[in-house]
Amino acid sequence: MDRITGQKIQNLDLIRQLFTTKRHILGPILCINNQINPSTACHMAAHHWGKECLRSAFVLFIGSFKKSFRVYASLYLVSAILRGKNVTYFLTKLPVETVRSTVFLAANCFYFMMFFCLSRKIFGGISYWGNLLFTFPACLASILIERKQRRGLLAVYLTNLAAETGFNMLVSRGHIRSIPNGQVLLFAISSALYGLLFKMKSLDGGLSNLIRLLVGSAELMESKKPDRKSRVVTYYGVMTVILNNLITRLDQMFLQHHSRRNRWHNRLVDSIRNFEHRIERFLDSFNRANRYSHPKCHHRYNCLIYTILGFIQRFLAGFGLQAAIKLVGSIGILVKKPSVLIKLLKDKDNIQLGMFLGCFTFVFRAISCALRWLTNSHDKLHGLIAGFFAGWSMVFYKSSSIALYLNFKLLEILWMIGVKNKKLPLVKPFDIILYTISTGFVLWVALYEPHNIRRAYWKFLLKISDNRFSQVNRFILDEFGLKSSTIDRKF
Repeated sequence: MDRITGQKIQNLDLIRQLFTTKRHILGPILCINNQINPSTACHMAAHHWGKECLRSAFVLFIGSFKKSFRVYASLYLVSAILRGKNVTYFLTKLPVETVRSTVFLAANCFYFMMFFCLSRKIFGGISYWGNLLFTFPACLASILIERKQRRGLLAVYLTNLAAETGFNMLVSRGHIRSIPNGQVLLFAISSALYGLLFKMKSLDGGLSNLIRLLVGSAELMESKKPDRKSRVVTYYGVMTVILNNLITRLDQMFLQHHSRRNRWHNRLVDSIRNFEHRIERFLDSFNRANRYSHPKCHHRYNCLIYTILGFIQRFLAGFGLQAAIKLVGSIGILVKKPSVLIKLLKDKDNIQLGMFLGCFTFVFRAISCALRWLTNSHDKLHGLIAGFFAGWSMVFYKSSSIALYLNFKLLEILWMIGVKNKKLPLVKPFDIILYTISTGFVLWVALYEPHNIRRAYWKFLLKISDNRFSQVNRFILDEFGLKSSTIDRKF
């Protein structure tokens, strides 16, 4: 044996000693033993459906491919319909994108299983830290399969999930305490900065359009007052925009090809338009009677109507959106039992999302108008103040996932602004690095401490793994001292 080979073996022994010590250097923080009985085989802990590692990983890949295809096929199909894609896209690009994303997700499961078994062979047993080390190449190999356009979105989502998971781990160990309404505070802070960037026009097209839909284009610094003859639907709210599109579609579908005489759809369109014009005439008359609008305000109606109208329309939009999601997810139940429809419409989640969006718009507009009255100016800092107070509307719809996602997305935006101003470097494969580290950490925790994973993501893991994740023998992993078997599962 030559000197180079001997040196490689010695380096491998050093790595083994690092990851197989009974108490790791971080053990007092994480409260775990690093390694369990070396005689524990892979199939006894991870893949009891087969003794051979490679064959078991292929079984996992096939099951994951089937489940993932259903997820991505429905997701991409609905997305393409909403974006108004043409027939060519449905026949050419849609199948390719669906299959590619499906392979990416199934490959992630396959590589995770293979590298778990490989780490056991290298470290001479199931190693807590060794498994973490080997989850990173598994995630790296899988993300390279996915399309570049989706890597950034996946990286940001998994990063916020990893941050929440790490926080839950520290809470479960008693090192820190959870903060009441902490997600609301995080959302308020990010909302304040988003409001400032919106006023400065420093956001990209997607986010800028989303905020414009939420608070109104009149909140922009250089927006002009709309024409008095313009219709309400052009300027107010998501629901009225949808209503306007519905009228246009009905015109195109029916009125151009049929006689206008005694057609029910003609009467429907006319009734919708009459209702719309009545609302507009009422608002115009109320606006003339109460002209409480500052010259620096760029909205059409006075400040009182402007704020109240914003609340009503966003409340209806949030209520309708949440109700639509529940109805689509319960189509099978509705077919068998139509009476469930009333129950779904009365669900408190519908009202909570409506209150969240409605109060956000109301508070943002009200404070912005108040600041314009007080300062006699339309300043960019108004967006910072209005955004912070509007962010507290999340008390009606608390969501740590939304708060964390928007905060990490904000960090990405601020970093790109720094890159644009040549203050920060541009790291091209940063999305790949971020996804690799975040996903590797989340999957590692899902294996040993699934009770610290967000419940919705745990269900997602069970779904895409064909329920294989729940079949891990976590009674064996309890030797690490992490209470791995406390998760609800079937073994």
